[in-house]
Amino acid sequence: MDDAYAIRLAKTELREAYRAGNVNRLLAIFADGFADMSSGHPSFFGVEAKAVLRHRLKILFANYRAQLAVTIISIRIQGALAFDWGWHTLTLIPRRGGRPTVTRTRYLEIWQKDAEGKWKIGIFLDNRDLPPRMPPKEVLAAMGPNRLASKHTRRRPAKKSG
Repeated sequence: MDDAYAIRLAKTELREAYRAGNVNRLLAIFADGFADMSSGHPSFFGVEAKAVLRHRLKILFANYRAQLAVTIISIRIQGALAFDWGWHTLTLIPRRGGRPTVTRTRYLEIWQKDAEGKWKIGIFLDNRDLPPRMPPKEVLAAMGPNRLASKHTRRRPAKKSG
């Protein structure tokens, strides 16, 4: 199986584990000694990271039904490591009723192959996504008039008359 495809399949498993509220299924996607740098939480590393994540997920799934939408921007394979980044949109539906909350984060995952050759998340890092915006006008000015030009959109110089 192609490595990028195997990681996409693991991301599908991540999504389905959230949908099912299955802590063990979700944790199986992470390496035993992974580093967790989740937004809004202290960082944890190694065995401690998995134990803390287990605790957080138990509380989460006890209080909410969860739906995770994954948007992968890119997966880059470099030997036994892979880099995956994109967006996660997590919808939490309170089990006791109430309005769902939606949080969109941008993420970076560094995957590693385990002893059995399976891809596992070795480092997880995310932060809250912000709406896109243009760079400040000073930055655009410093970049010059050809900042957006490509071979397909570059204007041709006007012909000189005379």
